[in-house]
Order: sequence, then structure tokens, then C-alpha cells
Amino acid sequence: MQAQSETEIAAVTSLPTPQEGQKNRSSGNFSVENLPAGTYALKFVVEGANPGTHFNVMKDVSGGIDPTIWSNVYSGNTTGVQTDRSFYIANPSGTDSNFIVKVYALH
Repeated sequence: MQAQSETEIAAVTSLPTPQEGQKNRSSGNFSVENLPAGTYALKFVVEGANPGTHFNVMKDVSGGIDPTIWSNVYSGNTTGVQTDRSFYIANPSGTDSNFIVKVYALH
């Protein structure tokens, strides 16, 4: 069995609360596309936030209702693979300052 490799594919800064005028969104959009061959999972790493900080990841649908793709994501969490160019961090909990979310492809 091959050793697991990690490749950073996205990074985004999130506010600790939804952006002004937004119900859920606390970050700009980030893209998960062009993954390395053999990618079998995504890993989320949170920097600059309290331990236990968690959030949802939603997909920006132009003119539609944004679905929640992953719920209750926390640092070190791995998820299944979905690709899109318009994901964002939503409804963070457990922090009172801005934080960075890095997304890694596991392959």
C-alpha cells in the first residue's frame, strides 16, 4: 500500500460570524477543482481559531438556494470528494476571530 500524500488545493479566510447581510456565508468562495490523480478524500485544516471551531461548507448557487455540502467540519476532518468552483465557509461556531481554512487533497 502506498503512503498517503496531501496536496493543498485551496485556502480561504473566514470571519467568526456570517458576513454583513448574509444568513450563513462567513468567507469568500474557494474552488476545489483539478485534483491530483487518485484523490480519495479531502482534509480540512483550520489555522488561527480555537480548538473545537467547526463550520459548514456550502455551495454558492447563482440565483438559487445554496445547499450545505458538508456539516460540522472541524480541523483535521476528512470528507468525501466533491468538486466545484464556488464553495464557501458558513455558520462557524467556537471562535471569536478570523481564521483560515486550508483544504488538502488526500491521494
